[in-house]
Amino acid sequence: MDEIRIRMEAYDHESLDTSAMEIVDTAKRTGAKVAG
Repeated sequence: MDEIRIRMEAYDHESLDTSAMEIVDTAKRTGAKVAG
């Protein structure tokens, strides 16, 4: 099983939330399991 860990930092929490949602949506579309 392959794993990808992504760590993100930003001063603006709104842009961080938006980016995180895009990553999660893309991962779910490809059938990946998302945790965290």
